[in-house]
Amino acid sequence: MPEITEYLSDFRPRFRQSSAADLCVEVPCLTANETNEKVMEVFTRHRDLVSLPVVEGSQPIGLINRNIFLSQMSKPFRMELYGRKSCIAFMDKEPLIVDAGLDIEALTFKTVEFGEKALTDGFIVTREGAFAGVGNGLQLMRVVADIQASRNRQVMHSIEYASVIQRSTLRSSLDALARACPDANLVWEPRDIVGGDFYQFSTDSDGWFATVADCTGHGVPGAFMTLIASTSLNQAIEQNGARDPAKLLGHVNRSIKQMLGQVDGQDETPGSDDGMDAACFWFEPGNGRLIFAGAQLSMFLLRSEGGAVEVLDGQRKGVGYVDSEFDFTWKNQEVSLPTGTLVFVSTDGLIDQIGGSRGIAFGKRRVRDLLLEHRENSPSKINSAMLDALRIWQGEHHRRDDLTFFCFRT
Repeated sequence: MPEITEYLSDFRPRFRQSSAADLCVEVPCLTANETNEKVMEVFTRHRDLVSLPVVEGSQPIGLINRNIFLSQMSKPFRMELYGRKSCIAFMDKEPLIVDAGLDIEALTFKTVEFGEKALTDGFIVTREGAFAGVGNGLQLMRVVADIQASRNRQVMHSIEYASVIQRSTLRSSLDALARACPDANLVWEPRDIVGGDFYQFSTDSDGWFATVADCTGHGVPGAFMTLIASTSLNQAIEQNGARDPAKLLGHVNRSIKQMLGQVDGQDETPGSDDGMDAACFWFEPGNGRLIFAGAQLSMFLLRSEGGAVEVLDGQRKGVGYVDSEFDFTWKNQEVSLPTGTLVFVSTDGLIDQIGGSRGIAFGKRRVRDLLLEHRENSPSKINSAMLDALRIWQGEHHRRDDLTFFCFRT
């Protein structure tokens, strides 16, 4: 029945796993009865032969290393003394012997465990115990490098596609921000293609809600946490509305702790200790009313008539972590902002970035100074100036974390 055969063929593995058989090369071999003169003859005839196997019947018993053998036999009178003696005189009696079916990964571990000798001399390959050929240590390293490079490419392709997915999940928030505050500007730069920072914006008839959050980790683990945290935040907004940021933080705190088993008393040794820091606010453009709640993150305010930058500090309690109480209550801070007030929030990727001649953090003071210096500029120009200053400050230092900051004018 060709249809069934065709159907079943779809389930056969497309790629055969590499094994020692792929490195096996047929080479000459000698028996223990043959002499060192014969070894010299074989090495002379086969100049690319690194090691010469010695067998007893069909079973391998040792390897003669070319360089060691020639070095020994080149000494005075060695050929006269040892030329007609058994070739086992210069044979390694404990070479690495592997079955042809041994996969490359296991072979690599065996080779490393066996030591440098297996890399320089190579190894003997057998089939059902019988001598089949030899494998080259350098060739094994090349195969391992190729496999690793292929795996790295696959991982990178997966991460790059994950980035597409992560950006797609954030697109609706950007659309909401564009509707609520067209002049606002957001910088979002994951450190490792995908990241642990996320943002969330939503609108209502009389105002709009915003969150800038920093989840545990960066890269793929951080991206997983953003999915958990943003989903929890969406559920909180659906159930409670967006006008009470502190209540939303409490909801997300309980949700993360329950989802990851980080609830005190239920699991003495939770498998994770993860969560997020966040700056959340509700803003009503009609009357300038802003309600802010922060978990480890702050908000910077520069009023149009004011001379200094105000800082609304978030509470020193992260969301969802093991040491965050299940019923912890964040507090709202309410302020009235006149038209033209500059509002700036950031994750700690900006403030904690190491740089400068002394290798210290960028810090909140530099943020305040830059806001004052560029107070008359648009939010997009302010964020560009902040980004330029950060990159100059960072210099040759490694980027420590994901980077997210947000700026708008009331």
